[in-house]
Amino acid sequence: MSQSKALAPYRPGQGVYARAAVAGAMLLLALLSCVQLYNMSRSEAAGQAFTLLGMPVPYAAIWSGAAFVVLGLAIFLFTFGLQTGVQWLDGKTHGLIDLLIDTEAELAKVSWPNSDELTVSTTAVLISIVVLGVFLLGVDSLAVFVMRLLKVLPG
Repeated sequence: MSQSKALAPYRPGQGVYARAAVAGAMLLLALLSCVQLYNMSRSEAAGQAFTLLGMPVPYAAIWSGAAFVVLGLAIFLFTFGLQTGVQWLDGKTHGLIDLLIDTEAELAKVSWPNSDELTVSTTAVLISIVVLGVFLLGVDSLAVFVMRLLKVLPG
């Protein structure tokens, strides 16, 4: 594999929005996971730290920071699709990117409602929910009334 081919992304310019959305969501998840790892490690190893530039740095910060870097590189690899030369890894990466590209292409075909259609549909749904809620309240009240008459429920 040539050097220029190794640094080329898989299917560049396609599925850009889907790739960015997935990468952003996964980075947020990775960040929250690393914060949780930091909190768990800090409570288990309280007071264990080393000095860097005159400031104490807990080992938990190093572990969680390293985990975030590794997760970030994996997310970059799976959403950008750099050619690694490892057959099974490239296959998995290309499969995920193809899924994201196809998803974005299908979402572009969707007929999204305009403002008026959305307002009418939302109003119909809200009215249906209120009518169904009132109906269920009536049926429940009637069932409770009958059960109290039959002395099944205390009244």
